[in-house]
Amino acid sequence: MDHGNGGDTRNIIDRYKGWMEDLIREDLKKRSFPYAVCMEQWQGDFNFGTLIRNANAFGAQEVFYIGKKNYDRRSTVGTHHYTSVKFLSDLEELKTLRQIYSNFIGVDNVPGSVEMNSFQWQPNSLLIFGEEGTGLTKEVIELCDHIVAITMYGSVRSLNAGVASGITMNDFVSKMK
Repeated sequence: MDHGNGGDTRNIIDRYKGWMEDLIREDLKKRSFPYAVCMEQWQGDFNFGTLIRNANAFGAQEVFYIGKKNYDRRSTVGTHHYTSVKFLSDLEELKTLRQIYSNFIGVDNVPGSVEMNSFQWQPNSLLIFGEEGTGLTKEVIELCDHIVAITMYGSVRSLNAGVASGITMNDFVSKMK
C-alpha cells in the first residue's frame, strides 16, 4: 500500500499522509497506551478540544466526556476524526467504565491529592479531568481510586484543563515506557 502524501494537507504526521481515516484509527489503536481520559464538562468547557488533541498526541485509547452533550469540534482541529470520543449521559454510565478501566484517577489540586511527580501510574487507568474553574465534582472524586495534582512551582494555583491534560498524559506515557 502506498502511503505517500499525495498532496494530503490534513493536520497529521507524515507517517499517515495519504492514509484513509479508518486505517489511521486502526493503527493508532494498535499503538495506544493502556489508558483513556474523561472530562466533566457541565458548563461547556472550551478546553475539551485540547484534551481530545492531547489524547491523540499521547496515545490514549479513547476519550469520554460527561455533562453537556455537544462540544465545538472545530477546537479539535480534525483530531476527532482519528480519536474515539464517546459521550456519557450521567455518573451511572461513568461507573460502568470500571468494567474496562480498573483504576479511576482524578486530576485535581484538592486537599489530600498526591503530587504527580511522585505518583506511580498503573496500566488500565481512566484519567478524569474537571473543567475550568470548578474542577472535579464531589461525586466524581468519590469514584476515584486516587487524586493526583500537578506539581507546580510558580504563584498560580491551577492550570486550565487543556494544559493540565497534556502535562498529565505526558507524565503517564513517560512513566509507562
